[in-house]
Amino acid sequence: MDSRLKYLTIEDYSVLLEQAQVATYKQHDVILKEGRLSEAIYLVRQGTVRIERAATGRDVAIAFLEPGEVFGEVSFLEGVPTTDAVIAQEDVEIFVINQAQLAGLLDTKPGLSDRFYQSLVHNLSSRLQQTSSLVSHLMRRVRIAPEYCGYRTGQTGQNEIPPELVSETELFKKNLSSIEQLIRHREINELDAQIQIDKICNMLISTLREQIIEEPEIAQAIGTFIFRETFPFFMLSSFLDRSFRRPGGYFSDSYITELLSQNEPEGDGYLGIYLDRWIRSRPTCLALKYRGGIITETIKHLIHSWTESTPLPIASIASGSASEILNLYFQAEPPNIHVTCVDFNHQEISSAASIAHKWGFQDHLTFVQDNFFLMAEGYSQIDIPPQKMIYSVSMANCLCDREFIRILDWIYDHLLPDGIVVLANLHAANPDRILLEHILEWHSIYRFAKDLESLFSRSKFRSLPLSIQSDEYGVELFVICKKAWVSSE
Repeated sequence: MDSRLKYLTIEDYSVLLEQAQVATYKQHDVILKEGRLSEAIYLVRQGTVRIERAATGRDVAIAFLEPGEVFGEVSFLEGVPTTDAVIAQEDVEIFVINQAQLAGLLDTKPGLSDRFYQSLVHNLSSRLQQTSSLVSHLMRRVRIAPEYCGYRTGQTGQNEIPPELVSETELFKKNLSSIEQLIRHREINELDAQIQIDKICNMLISTLREQIIEEPEIAQAIGTFIFRETFPFFMLSSFLDRSFRRPGGYFSDSYITELLSQNEPEGDGYLGIYLDRWIRSRPTCLALKYRGGIITETIKHLIHSWTESTPLPIASIASGSASEILNLYFQAEPPNIHVTCVDFNHQEISSAASIAHKWGFQDHLTFVQDNFFLMAEGYSQIDIPPQKMIYSVSMANCLCDREFIRILDWIYDHLLPDGIVVLANLHAANPDRILLEHILEWHSIYRFAKDLESLFSRSKFRSLPLSIQSDEYGVELFVICKKAWVSSE
């Protein structure tokens, strides 16, 4: 976000700054409050300030300003309340030019007034142009995003459902109803009921998978049939119900992970809690629940080799609730790291920022609201300093190949020499893929290891060695790659 006064000369700056007062602010001090009239124009002399907006949450940045950049000018000149708050990201020094000082200079120095207002017009025009470009890009992305069938009627093959699947589905409903009666009349103990319900559900999913493999041309019709027939049963599970109705209508595995880690199995009726235990025991749920361990182990390994006195810099892209990072700071001896968490969902990142503030480790984290689709296309309004590690456990599931390569290039440019990237992507051989796509409608981009190798080879990482490993459940692939050391010779 460039907010410099472009058309001022060096002499103009000297004259302005001679009249300015220098104010110092400690980290997290509020320099300019949102919704207040600005009584001066501010120019960053030293340090970095962040721009916040109440709608995005406390401690969540939407932009950063560096030395030489200006803020408060629109409110000051137009007499309207500020739309943002300006906070000291670190200890900073700010030039403050009040109304009387500015008016006197603009009236007495020839040409300064024209150059000053021309600079302001340029800044406003640039911001408007940038906003228009963002809107244009997002509209274009909607047109090129992977298309998922958003309706359940009129599917090709709807009248050609294999008889074996119809029979298996009827058996599924009959058997669950029988178990329900046994539970209702206390004619079966809890353990035996769970074993039988697990077996019934697993058998149905296995049959569904087999039928889709045998007749892929009517896969959507088969999935829709199972969805309709099983919906009344599966929605008795609290987890299945809430994950099906996930916020925003997209696959947010951060939201799913929170459900898995915070809630105990529960559900409605006599079958709900049993179905809830069943889905929570599936490979995907187990993998998502425990995936943070891979990230924390990688961080611990990096810390052992980090010799600098400053905190090891890490960035988490599409961080969501950042639970794997927050958990590190709850340890008796938190690691010496500073983590920048970036996510476009203001509710999740605001919640994470609130937790960090509540427990007093906000100085060790920076929270940024930004859209990684825009980052991939070079439209990001925020730049972060070089990092030792950049990781994401969910972003790749939403990126088409072109966007994946663009974000890899962005990551490469923001890694320190010998820095590493860690990315997770749902495995194309995920054992729950059929269940996720056709019953829960979790639409993601699945990849094999060879797909990930190809994408890295087409990015700035090129032929650098990759380590690709699956989690123990076969649900996700984790790619680790170290940036090559570039000699200065």
